Amino acid sequence: MSIQRLLAVLALCLFAAMPAHARRGFALINTGDELFEVAPFPADVVRAIPAAVSSQVGYKCSHFGLFWADIWTWDCKLVAVTGENSYGDLPDELVAKLAADPQYAMSNAKRGFWNHYVFWSLVGAFAAFVLFAMITGKKAATEVPSGA
Repeated sequence: MSIQRLLAVLALCLFAAMPAHARRGFALINTGDELFEVAPFPADVVRAIPAAVSSQVGYKCSHFGLFWADIWTWDCKLVAVTGENSYGDLPDELVAKLAADPQYAMSNAKRGFWNHYVFWSLVGAFAAFVLFAMITGKKAATEVPSGA
């Protein structure tokens, strides 16, 4: 199969796919909100709000992904993550306090390997495959058959 056909099939799959829904089986494109836990609330916040002990500081982000691997996340805001799929908004004063603490930076969010790194790893592997195919294709085209 030529590289052009492979790219055309890939483009067709990407643009013809429907948004992902967890209960509908195989999904190619997924969008929506995603929660990332960062760390427990500071002790002074837990003293002031005892319910915070059962929550984590986290981020709620909008995301776009392929095969559940995030390609792009945006519009992230600090929230109280209260479960796997639930969160609560935080008061502006608390958000300002937590945002100033490097412990609660988005870079410390707990993201799985698949979610954080796999998409770009696959893009790199695909680029290496295309480069390899182009190089071996040029070698095959320039070699002179023996016995001619």
